[in-house]
Amino acid sequence: MVTVTAEMSLSSSLDDAWMALGRRATYFYFPGLAPVDGERAGKTGRGAFCHALDLPIVDRQEQTATLTVGRPGKAGRRERRFAVRGELVTIAGRWRLEPSPAGVHVHLTLDYDIAAPLKTLAVNTLRSRSPLPIRTDADAIMSRAVDEFFETRFTEHAVRFCEGVRGGVDGPTIA
Repeated sequence: MVTVTAEMSLSSSLDDAWMALGRRATYFYFPGLAPVDGERAGKTGRGAFCHALDLPIVDRQEQTATLTVGRPGKAGRRERRFAVRGELVTIAGRWRLEPSPAGVHVHLTLDYDIAAPLKTLAVNTLRSRSPLPIRTDADAIMSRAVDEFFETRFTEHAVRFCEGVRGGVDGPTIA
C-alpha cells in the first residue's frame, strides 16, 4: 500500500465544501477518472468509470472502476471518505476539513492498493531495462523502487486533484 497526502485551502464555507466533496462530479477532477463511454456503459452498469492510470515504468493502463462517496461518520462534516475501486488499483481517500478564518483548510489522504499483477509488471519492466541480469536478491530492491516511483506519481495526482477541486469549488459551480 502506498499512502500520499495533499492539502489546500478553500474560500468557501465548511458546508459548501462538504457538499462539493459529496458530488460525484467533483471526482472527475481526479487525474484519469472519467465517465464510461456509451459502449462500455451498457456492459459495466451504473456507477462505473474509466480510470486511465498514468504510471511510471509501465505503459498507460486502463481499468473500469467504481466510485463510492461516504456519508457522515463519527467526524460529522469534518471528514468525508471515498473509494475508487478497480482491478489494478484501489484508492481509499479521506478528506479532512477544518474551518479557518479564510474558509476551510482541507487535508487529503489517499491510500493506494496496487494489485499484484500490476506491481509484477512494473518490477519486470524495470528489470528488463537494466543493463545487468538482475534476479532474486534484487527483487526487494526493485519492488521498493517501483513503490517509490508510484508514490511520486500518486503524490502528483493528489496535488492535481486538489487543484482541480479548488478551481471547481472556489471557481465555477460544480454541476
